[in-house]
Amino acid sequence: MRNPTPFIKRMHAGGMMPIFFHPDEQVCLDILFSAYEGGVRVIEMVNRGKEAKSIFPKIKAAADKMPGLYLGAGTIYHPHEAEEFIDMGAEFIVAPVMNPKLGEYCAKVEVPWIPGCGTVSEVFFAQELGCELVKIYPANILTPEFVPAVHAVMPKIEIIPTGGVEPNVESLKKWFDAGVLCVGMGSQLFRKDLITKKAFTEIRQSVRHAMDIIESIRANKP
Repeated sequence: MRNPTPFIKRMHAGGMMPIFFHPDEQVCLDILFSAYEGGVRVIEMVNRGKEAKSIFPKIKAAADKMPGLYLGAGTIYHPHEAEEFIDMGAEFIVAPVMNPKLGEYCAKVEVPWIPGCGTVSEVFFAQELGCELVKIYPANILTPEFVPAVHAVMPKIEIIPTGGVEPNVESLKKWFDAGVLCVGMGSQLFRKDLITKKAFTEIRQSVRHAMDIIESIRANKP
């Protein structure tokens, strides 16, 4: 860890932050349970549907019964959206963009904020606003080589890539070797075909497999 604050320690311990949403409340609960049983301890529910605001409190209630689970709200663009989800129990906020007003609001209410950044300048502005962890997005376009380039000029900022990260050794090793704190995964982890079939046991096994890969990579790092 480059910046071992309480928030960073918690995200590092999580290793992987699954990203999910489904318009069916029960499916969301099943995904949450499968992820937790697979070893996940940090998870992000995204605000990507009209049902999100009604489902989130149910997810929070379920998460509160899962010891050690850290729940955040994602796809948040503006302070008023962050306020709504924080009021419903979101423990951190994730954004696809770097909106300074959102960063200022989260700093004021002392809730961690993970902005989406695609340039070194955006990472710098986020850090100036007190951000400890930035999401590089879309990670498949930026590639792992972007990470050491950022760290060369901002050595204390922590990075989580999302968008195109895959739950296999080849993909995960490239990112962790590049120096990321943890990784974010959505559709690659919670495949639509498995959700359609309600194959939640298989999803749990897929999550566990990804977690095992991350643990192995970290254990073997010099």
